[in-house]
Amino acid sequence: MNIAILGAPGCVGRTLIKKILESQDYEVIASYRTEKEIPEGMPSDRLTWKQVNLLDESSAENFLRGTDVLIYLIHSLGAKNFEQLDIQLANAAGNAAQRACIKKIIYLGGIVPKDQQASPHLTSRMKTGQALASYGIPVAEVRASILLETCSFSYLIVYFLAKRLPVMITPRWLNSLCAPISLQDAVSCLAALISRNINRHEIFEIGSDFVRYRDLLALCGKSIRGIKNLIIPVPLFAIHMSALWIQLITGIPNSIGVSLAEGLRTNTIPSHNRFREITGKDPIPVESVLQQLADKMRKKRG
Repeated sequence: MNIAILGAPGCVGRTLIKKILESQDYEVIASYRTEKEIPEGMPSDRLTWKQVNLLDESSAENFLRGTDVLIYLIHSLGAKNFEQLDIQLANAAGNAAQRACIKKIIYLGGIVPKDQQASPHLTSRMKTGQALASYGIPVAEVRASILLETCSFSYLIVYFLAKRLPVMITPRWLNSLCAPISLQDAVSCLAALISRNINRHEIFEIGSDFVRYRDLLALCGKSIRGIKNLIIPVPLFAIHMSALWIQLITGIPNSIGVSLAEGLRTNTIPSHNRFREITGKDPIPVESVLQQLADKMRKKRG
């Protein structure tokens, strides 16, 4: 079976490619826009990197020609008009997939809060899934909260805040709940859905332990230095101020920080966690993941 991956050079894409290639049943066609995006150290006779301009109909259709399943990982976070661009790209992909007779689309989105107003970032993730599903192709939409891996912006924000600020003042809205999950577990779900029958537009919410965002920071501090961070909540803390603070402490660009910080004001937990249903196992506990990643960061930095 031939698997096409749009958004392949990113953190999720690189990890997913390695997971898919563990099976001898699949060949992967991975997208790139410029050659400098192609990751090093991923040789395989079942992996082909192919240049594509998704907004060019012939380029998009040529990329998908001869493939069976499309895995859609494109995210425009950081772009000034990311909401409009996300939908434009999703429609371009859906149109090309329809013309190329793709049998299934697998999409990684975000958990949308229940009974709370979703941030522009999470709203865009939801609308992207809806756009992909509007072309009559079965869509398996995996919705996850915070992805934990050393290449993930979400994890790096948590890691550097916890590492550099043993005592920190935080917005009171960090009491919101999330369900972090290791990137390895998330890509296991995506890979498992390749062989699963999907009916129309099916949502698969996944996550590990439910924790408050402030507790995630404290637990990350414990994984780094053995002691939890002391966190002092304050009632007034503007989103843009939070994003500037994140940029100063972590180096994550302000445009990304604003979008991610807006999403922290609401609960992002699965109402029905389908991880075990998809993979047949339980996700790695959050504290174990944080410890593994802290050890990995320590080795990377000497």
